Amino acid sequence: MDPISAVRERVARAPLAGEQVLVACSGGPDSVTLLDALVALGRVHHVACVDHQLRPESAAEAQGVVALARAFGLPATVLPVTVARPSMAAARAARYQALTAHARAVGAGVIAVAHTATDQAETLLDRMVRGAGTRGLAAMARVRPVAPGIRLVRPLLDVTSAEVAAYVTARELQVVRDPTNANLAYRRSRLRHEVLPLLRRERADLDRALVALCDRLAQDADALDAQADRFHHALADAGGLDARALGDLPDAIAARVVARAAGISLDSVHIDAIRRLCAGLHGTRSLDLPGGLVAERRYDRLRFGVRLADPGDVEVPITGPGLYSFLRVTVEIAPDEWATLATAGRLVLRNFRQGDVVRSGKLKALLIDRKVPRPERRWLPLLVRLPNEVLWAPGLIGKELKMSALT
Repeated sequence: MDPISAVRERVARAPLAGEQVLVACSGGPDSVTLLDALVALGRVHHVACVDHQLRPESAAEAQGVVALARAFGLPATVLPVTVARPSMAAARAARYQALTAHARAVGAGVIAVAHTATDQAETLLDRMVRGAGTRGLAAMARVRPVAPGIRLVRPLLDVTSAEVAAYVTARELQVVRDPTNANLAYRRSRLRHEVLPLLRRERADLDRALVALCDRLAQDADALDAQADRFHHALADAGGLDARALGDLPDAIAARVVARAAGISLDSVHIDAIRRLCAGLHGTRSLDLPGGLVAERRYDRLRFGVRLADPGDVEVPITGPGLYSFLRVTVEIAPDEWATLATAGRLVLRNFRQGDVVRSGKLKALLIDRKVPRPERRWLPLLVRLPNEVLWAPGLIGKELKMSALT
């Protein structure tokens, strides 16, 4: 098959029918090939060129894309962005944000980008070096949602860079080349120019073989995610996750269940630490996680939340009926309740201190028996007759008093 037909046949497989399509075009060989192929197939409606403003020539290159699109009779827009710091990740984030906003503005349901099979091979190797898991090794998705009603589609993911070069030559397309792609200061460039050529000596069709591997890994990750969703639903309740059952799950499923419960992506070192935390089911143990999050196992329940800092000693004198603010709550003492308490001696609303007592003994023993976590004890409002007799604690002591803690 000739290079033009080969590329267009693969691009035609992309799920674009029935959608307004916005093509992201930089003016480079890949994106110009994508634009040209989609124009020939009648599947493009808008063109956008993101100008990262990181090179002096970028503005002129963007205007070249506009001229090319208009030659095809298509509306085209330059989207200038400001990259907060000069890195590939920051440029990518700014680019997708601008493209998504423009797609929404023009009513496009698809953003078509020009990642090739060679790009996919580079991404897989890059993530292998970084130690990614199954989902990460699946590399770039063929289709993924980027906003409600807007999908990102990669029609060239089965086309290699060599095939793109042949298409550009056959169609006599005018393209620009970003010198950043040849800068060996970037790991991805080193993989592209130094590692992949060595691997292709062992297998000529390496790029497409690695794309197929990524597809299989994506299917595996989807199946594991579906299993994890079912187990998370089965193991979770208002008290957290069933730590005993979590410990019995295979590592791949348990890691995903934990990530769902935590609400953030966790590295393997954190997953392993949480599994060890769940190995014992007695007492309360906790573990600090990234972002100020804490995993806490209370007996056989595992919960995630924000670690509470010790607020220090807090003490509010009680002088009569009314509302008293205490840390995160407001405690109300009604007039009839005050009539009972007025003769009790000096009263304060304060937090837990070592040596506090209740009628049955030490308050600390009661808190342990009721499984009140240590970090929460210092945030619990206590009505205390000085020096250390606790008359009331919400849900624990003094139920006969008509007091209420109002968040």
